[in-house]
Amino acid sequence: MIDGKKVFFYRIKKGLTQKAACEGICSVSYLSKIENNSITPSPEILELLCERLGIEYSYVSEEAINNLKKEIHIWYKDIKFRNEQVAIQKYNDFQNRMKGVDDPGLVNLYNVMLARFYIYIDEMEKARELLDRLAEVKKLSTSEIEFYTLQFTGLYKFLIENNKLSLDFYKKAYVLSRTLRIDDEELYYQLAQLSARLGYFSQSLFYGITALEAFNAEANYTRSVDCHIILGINYSRLKDFESARSHYSIALNASNFNPALNGMLPGILHNLGHSHFQAEQYDEALAVLRECLEKKKGSNTASTLSLIAHTYFKMQKVKETKKWLKKGFQAIDKNQITINYIRLKKLEFKVNNQDQDEAYQQFIEEEALPFLEKTQDRLHLIEMYEELAAYYSARFSYKNANHYYAKVNQLYKEYL
Repeated sequence: MIDGKKVFFYRIKKGLTQKAACEGICSVSYLSKIENNSITPSPEILELLCERLGIEYSYVSEEAINNLKKEIHIWYKDIKFRNEQVAIQKYNDFQNRMKGVDDPGLVNLYNVMLARFYIYIDEMEKARELLDRLAEVKKLSTSEIEFYTLQFTGLYKFLIENNKLSLDFYKKAYVLSRTLRIDDEELYYQLAQLSARLGYFSQSLFYGITALEAFNAEANYTRSVDCHIILGINYSRLKDFESARSHYSIALNASNFNPALNGMLPGILHNLGHSHFQAEQYDEALAVLRECLEKKKGSNTASTLSLIAHTYFKMQKVKETKKWLKKGFQAIDKNQITINYIRLKKLEFKVNNQDQDEAYQQFIEEEALPFLEKTQDRLHLIEMYEELAAYYSARFSYKNANHYYAKVNQLYKEYL
């Protein structure tokens, strides 16, 4: 089936301008009308254009195209359910079946879901390339493809810690989902994650509860546990520790009794330990965090080691704080600025009573802030700006203090 979108698709694929594509065949304005499906071209002109663009007069039935689209949507569901083996098997199958397919709608649907698959298997560069390509050929996209492109680009930006851009894409995806009446529980969960990271805890609860209801309805137990974790985080931030523990308890029970969910235990335990820390239940926090370290088995331990060090600091146990600080620094790359490095470095200054020194102020302004402003880490930025404002106020440097108070106020005015 050859229409204007297919002509446009192949012209872009060959890297031709409209003038180069239609020279000696028809006018540029005539080709533009063909590509916009505003006219039906004569068979002679269409044949010449197809010959120049390398389009074969092949015919794939609408039924076959629609069946493939349904299969691709089911593949997306496998990715959302984290059915890794099935998702990879279908990826290999689609790689062969999509060869030679030239229906633009089908190709774009496959490519946008392929981008989501690449994100799932942590092939981030491949995902970025596909998402950029889809944005460039927006003219060929349906509103549905545009929605998924926005949503998955938001996810990509979130995972590379560009929170501000992630928020921009998610906002657009959410508005479009309302227009198209698409209820994608994955979008609600991603909005819950992002809003929690940015400190919009009440909104995160709304999105998290909405996602949880949808995942429960689908019996998607892995994603349900994810939702219980994010709800626990939000309730802890809002000081409703009873509700937080209730969600962590559900998540722990599911992970302990379902072997397929055992891998989620370290994340649950870390956040439960953090909840105890926020509630100033330091002995309980340490017990849970030590169990978390055992489950992690030496992998991705920096955040938990940092939290243990902070817990001992709150208990005013300097020797233990320094011991766990050292372990925390050993678990990270000191040459790379990360949030874990910033947390450990700040604690190091504090435990050595150097958090009022000029060196501390320089660390915050010259190392921590550039990283946090780049990633738009709203919660930590508020904390850092407030500390610097207090630091300069104590030194009667009111111009600098007001500069950071203004930044704090601006962040409080922002909304999701």
